[in-house]
Amino acid sequence: MCRDFDDRAARGETNTPVSILAPLVDGLLRGAEGVEVEAVAAILSETVEITGIPLDTALLALGVVRRALVRHALASSEREIGGAAASFLEDAAERAATSLARQSVASLRDALDHVQAHHDWLFDHLPAMMHSIDAQGRISAVNDRWIEAMGYTRDEVIGRRSTEFLTPDSARYAREVVLPAFFKSGRCDNILYQFVRKDGSPLDVMLSAIADKDEAGNVVRSQAVLTDVTERLAAERAAQAAASQEETIRAQREMLRAISTPLVPLGDGVLLMPLVGSVDHARAEQMMATLLEGVVTHAAEVAILDVTGVPSVDAAVAEALVRVTKAVGLLGARVVLTGLGPSAARTLVELHLELVGITTKATLRDGLVAARKPARR
Repeated sequence: MCRDFDDRAARGETNTPVSILAPLVDGLLRGAEGVEVEAVAAILSETVEITGIPLDTALLALGVVRRALVRHALASSEREIGGAAASFLEDAAERAATSLARQSVASLRDALDHVQAHHDWLFDHLPAMMHSIDAQGRISAVNDRWIEAMGYTRDEVIGRRSTEFLTPDSARYAREVVLPAFFKSGRCDNILYQFVRKDGSPLDVMLSAIADKDEAGNVVRSQAVLTDVTERLAAERAAQAAASQEETIRAQREMLRAISTPLVPLGDGVLLMPLVGSVDHARAEQMMATLLEGVVTHAAEVAILDVTGVPSVDAAVAEALVRVTKAVGLLGARVVLTGLGPSAARTLVELHLELVGITTKATLRDGLVAARKPARR
């Protein structure tokens, strides 16, 4: 490397620092005798340092300087003096290089200390919960957010196993599933755990961790990041509960509709649908769908609609009865309407609704008799 550096410098292909050190070299050549080696080394080291030359370049430059000094000293007419000067100057250059190397190591150590201090600051002040686990599986460090979220002091946490802060179910899941896979792969991602705070309240977290292994592949420490998902899971559970409740209500509504519009096959091609309670638009649609499906399924010829249990027959109910009658007629069946009271009859007359195709009877008994007579013919 040094020879290549000399060659490139001789060809002018690099801005070599040898030219910066040239005056110093000339001065040493003119009178090395009586000069302290430490002083010369200090001069060389200081000159390289104040010129801002990088360490690797400075060491190359000092190698060039050393060989130049040795060549000049050995070329002296007095061999003994030349040899002593060469040895002296080579020693000075080597000590300067050693001094520079020490300075570089010190700078590197300062940089590493700065990086470590920055890492520690980030660890403590990140908004996410973090903890470190040692080779024995015990907590060696927790950050401020972890302490704040869990409600413990550091003295109450350091040295304990992380599973001690989990619910029994989460601890069992960690020991039986998560940790074996973690020690094998060296990481785990988005593991849902439930921690227990100091006050006993649950804390849902999503944990991701990475392991630091030695050359033998053994885990010596691990670093975990925990995201508090308590509120998010609570919102999801509430949404699921609401959806479940909505489905339950829907199912109950369907069941009530089925109960409120029962269809009873009586044989001989006769169906009975007794209506109880108020009839709104939705129930009228359900009544029509159920009755039409029953007529087709049972090949019915007569459908009896008993409205004895309907408290009042208003315009909406009357129109629904007429529509049902027309729809049933299109399927080749007829309707027998039973249980109409005086007020219901008056409403039908006042509305001028045509009850063509509808046989009306006062009671269900009369309706059954009327329904079967045509069916037998």
